[in-house]
Amino acid sequence: MTHRKQLMNLNTETFGPIRRLLAVGGIALAGSVALSGCGILEDAASDSATDNEVSDEQVDAVADAKVGDCLPEEMISADPSVFAVDCSDPTAFWTITAFEADPGLTAASDGSSLTDPQPIFDMCGEEVGAQIPGATWTDWSMVYDQTTLEVNYIFCVEANGNPSTEGVTPTVPANEGECTLTATTQWNYGTIDCAAGDAAITSVIEVPQAEWETVDVDALATEECTGSSYFGAEDQFARTAAVFCLE
Repeated sequence: MTHRKQLMNLNTETFGPIRRLLAVGGIALAGSVALSGCGILEDAASDSATDNEVSDEQVDAVADAKVGDCLPEEMISADPSVFAVDCSDPTAFWTITAFEADPGLTAASDGSSLTDPQPIFDMCGEEVGAQIPGATWTDWSMVYDQTTLEVNYIFCVEANGNPSTEGVTPTVPANEGECTLTATTQWNYGTIDCAAGDAAITSVIEVPQAEWETVDVDALATEECTGSSYFGAEDQFARTAAVFCLE
């Protein structure tokens, strides 16, 4: 019996403003490996597949990954024999900033995170994934066994600045007059040409890091927001680092 593995990352269908699914999903299939991303890769040995499964060849390729390698936006290559892509490739979107094999960690049963997320912060930094105004997007993911939930590889990434497939610049909005896309298929919020965006920012309220998990977004927005609407930029760990005031 083979073991199906998965690459992890949060999906937008699970958390408010959409996020891709690299390592999310704990599909109960024995055998191949899956990442946590949105690309669809089927294991040829199985008649059942999910959008975050990877081929055996691709799993082998993950073992050769290293800091400085680049990944596509979905964090999973369309080529079933390739994990990282050349950083000069137009599809290169993320750069691996940390990578560890056999970290001795366990994925949550739904594949959305680890049973204890602290190792993610220890490896990637406390600010990983946070929607900090003006910051470049950061994220993390893992490859794990869907049957045992053992994590085989875990890694951190940072966007390299290339626009997303939706035309979004991977920098969290920070200034009045910038526009963003709230109806995004990504977890992160970025800046976009106002003709293509769906929300114009009138002001951005940055939340002190010590208050990310406790901030009352409604109260803060009522007190400080300009504009006719607002939303809290919550990340995958339920932390809110910014409130966007919108028109």
